[in-house]
Order: sequence, then structure tokens, then C-alpha cells
Amino acid sequence: MSTRLIQTCGLVVSWLLAVFVLLGCDATPAGDRSIPTQPTGSSPDRVIAATITDIPRPSVWVRPLEAAEVLAREQMGLQVGETVRTEAEALAEVKLENGLAFRLAGNTILTLQPQNQLNLTGGEMITWVQPGRQVPAEIVTPEAIAGIQGTTVFARISSDVSVPVLLFSWEGNVTVRLPGQTEEILLSTGEEVTIPRGERNIERVRQRVRQLTPEEFRQRRQQSRLFQTFQQPLPTLSAIEQFAPE
Repeated sequence: MSTRLIQTCGLVVSWLLAVFVLLGCDATPAGDRSIPTQPTGSSPDRVIAATITDIPRPSVWVRPLEAAEVLAREQMGLQVGETVRTEAEALAEVKLENGLAFRLAGNTILTLQPQNQLNLTGGEMITWVQPGRQVPAEIVTPEAIAGIQGTTVFARISSDVSVPVLLFSWEGNVTVRLPGQTEEILLSTGEEVTIPRGERNIERVRQRVRQLTPEEFRQRRQQSRLFQTFQQPLPTLSAIEQFAPE
């Protein structure tokens, strides 16, 4: 084989190698890269238990299973065990596949747990079950567990530990029990209970149950961030207005 032919073959091989390298590279321009909303290497077999349906105000974050926290987006799926966190004035709505749903105000942290348990460790949330559905669920806080089924419940855990945890029934019956105990307190529409941090005496907690006056109920409804701004009205709003205390 002549020297010229060998040189020509070498040039062809080098050109082909260059083409393969170019095709294997990520050609996405640097300016088009967005913040990831799913952990690298996440499985396409993720079992979705809930969906973030509305983010009227950013910033909302999700901590996936065994992965770093990522910026949330609307229609993002969530698995059991994953955590949603809102910053400052952020708002978010999440709906579970079974009809359970909730909205989070700013500076709130909530983790989806098995068997319809919503683990609230800080902030404010309103939880409801889609009308016509019966979905037993629990809001778990460090001071109390609220049991709901076809009701609308508000929960608040202040960052100030001197402020008691608040549980309030917007409509329907809500059971409240203390951690590690079985005895329950029943809240009806328009009733709230405040639980001081570390309180484990159920009778002292029972004495803190209070019925809101009609004026208090209306003011709370008008001032709640969790009723405003979202794309759709709260599905249980008509029930709340119907059962407002007289």
C-alpha cells in the first residue's frame, strides 16, 4: 500500500472519530439549562402518590427520596416519603390520587407519609377531602394528631415555640389526640384547640377547645391566605359557608 493511500485512510478515520465525539456531546446551549426538578438518575418507575397542582407564589421546593432538594413545578409528581417546603410568602397546592388534598402557606414543611399521614413540622396548611369522597387521613404534628375524613382542617405550627399548635375545623368533625395516647377530643365545625408545646395532659387540652364566634369565623375566612390567590376556589368552600356558625 502506498504512503499516500495510508495517509488518506488515516485522515478518514480521524474525521469519523471527530463526528462520533460531536454526536455524543450535549449540544444544549448553556443558556437553555433549567433548574432540575427531578433528581439525576431518578427511576421512570417512580410511584406517584400526589401532584403539585398549583404554585401561585414561588418559591416551593421538594426533597425527593435520597436526593438533594429541587425547585418544584406545577404538575410535578410526589412519592410517599418526599417533603415539600415553601419559602417566605410562597403558596402551593397538592392533591393526592385518592381525593385528599392540601394547601401550604409560606415557611411550611410537610412530608407525605404512608397511610394518608401528612407530617407537618412547621408552618400553616389547610387540608380537605374532595366532596363525596371518604378518605381517612391524619395531620401529624409534634404536639397532636388530627384525624380527618371528609372534612376541612387548618393547622398551624409557629416558629415561636411559646405559641401553641393550633388545629381548627372549617367544616365537619375532627378528632384530636396527643402523641402516644388513644383518648380523643372531638372538634366540630368552627371549633379550634390550641396545644402548648410539650403538653401531654389530655384534660388540660380539652379545656382549651373553643368555638369561634360568627364574626371571628368570617374574619378568619376573609384573611386566610390559603383561600385566596389559587387558580380554583377551595372545593369545600360551599360546605364551609353552609355550616358557618350562626
